[in-house]
Amino acid sequence: MDPITHGVIGLAISTFSGTTPSLDNPVAIGAAIGAMIPDSDVVIRLFSDEMTYLKHHRGWSHSLPALAIFSGLITLGLSVLMPGSLSFEVFFWTLMGAISHTIFDILNSYGAMLFKKKHKLNLLTLYDPFITLLAIYLIFSGEKSLMQYASVVMLFAVYLAMRWKMKQRAHHHVATAIARQYDFKRVTILPSLKAFYKWDFVADTKSHHIVGKYNLFTRRLQVIAKYYKKDSRHLGTFDQSNLGRYFRRFSPNIHLEVVEHDNHIELKAIDLRYYMKNSFLHHGTLYLDRNGEIVESYFHPYKQNKWIPVLEG
Repeated sequence: MDPITHGVIGLAISTFSGTTPSLDNPVAIGAAIGAMIPDSDVVIRLFSDEMTYLKHHRGWSHSLPALAIFSGLITLGLSVLMPGSLSFEVFFWTLMGAISHTIFDILNSYGAMLFKKKHKLNLLTLYDPFITLLAIYLIFSGEKSLMQYASVVMLFAVYLAMRWKMKQRAHHHVATAIARQYDFKRVTILPSLKAFYKWDFVADTKSHHIVGKYNLFTRRLQVIAKYYKKDSRHLGTFDQSNLGRYFRRFSPNIHLEVVEHDNHIELKAIDLRYYMKNSFLHHGTLYLDRNGEIVESYFHPYKQNKWIPVLEG
């Protein structure tokens, strides 16, 4: 989710304290800032390249120890700007806002690290209109009863359960359709980047990687890319390279193309998770000499014309 949506969710969470969101309410301000602060890891881009940023994004800055530190610093900062506001209550709701950021990141397809490892549940799109509406209701509905708060929590739980059921149905339909034509191994279902009723999928078969979209309303399956798995003794070289190790940590859904030229061998890695504007977002290229020794490698984040050298050896 974008930082503004995270901030709106944090502001909505602050209403559970029984206070009203306003510019002179340190609980509300703390929760909103806390809900946005984990994405401060964007500063990595100022001092390094996008490969380093993607490696660490939604990592330590989203973990519980970091969230506690951020919340403490925000609470102290607010106490300076708003004398008399230093309290455990401000810290607690700031921390709740910060934790909400990581939880909602885990609920989408990018994932985040709350403890030691990144986790993702592939349930929510990057922008979810239903979650936004719930947050807006909490912010602007004024004083609320315990029953109203309980109803919002129940609606949120029911919505997540519905999304889980939608994902399971999409998995069943896609797996059944793919298994009719291919020696099926597994399929990964991801929420669409655009529409909440659509799902993306990456199917892994014995012979191909198949990427497509599935519409639950129309039950229409659309294949947008299909890659043949070419056996090659050089695929192991990719996994042992620094680029390969980075890619394997970065994405669980990778296709490797092997292109043999007269004087070198080119291994092309494609992250199959995110397809936008007729292209996948992230790529990697490893060059080998004719003896299979690594010559050089590059990471291509967001666009294939971006070449970030990866140090090998």
